[in-house]
Amino acid sequence: MDEQNEFEQDFRDEFTEGAFFSESDMSYYILEAAYAVDSMQDITSLKFSENVAEEIGKYHFSTLHLAFDFYMKYSKSKGFSARKSKTFKNSSGEIYRQMFVCHRQGFRMEKYYTMEKRKKEPRLETRTGCKARMDVKFVPKSGRWHIFYFSDEHNHDLLDTQFSAMLPAHRKMSEADIMQMMNMLKSGISTS
Repeated sequence: MDEQNEFEQDFRDEFTEGAFFSESDMSYYILEAAYAVDSMQDITSLKFSENVAEEIGKYHFSTLHLAFDFYMKYSKSKGFSARKSKTFKNSSGEIYRQMFVCHRQGFRMEKYYTMEKRKKEPRLETRTGCKARMDVKFVPKSGRWHIFYFSDEHNHDLLDTQFSAMLPAHRKMSEADIMQMMNMLKSGISTS
């Protein structure tokens, strides 16, 4: 069994509540242009409220960066925040697989609770061991990043979508919003 398949089998054993997508699923969806994500405009036009796990698994991306932007937009629409987690590299050092997880995935390391020379009180724990995640994998045949695993099972409350913009990862203005604000200022229109 090669190194890549060992990692996949380990994760299948560890996480069973999500949806895995096989190589045959990935090759079938290559031809579906409706699920191709090649730019930020493709991401902004998506309606995530209608998508379910099987639908999400059909998307494929031209770059790893677009895959992360896709999951960030999905997380914002559902009321949580996302972050990058583990990466897997091949023998030549190129990333062939990346995990994106809920911001509450995992737990803080024990050593941060037992530090002897701590000057400040530890911050409140924000991690709950959430299992929600999306794994993307590079498929050389298509030259694209495909969703390999998707789970939307959270063990914490999600925010209303009107408040999800307050999460630290979503407190950024898009370039379009910045341009509109600058144009308003140039025209003498107040932005506050």
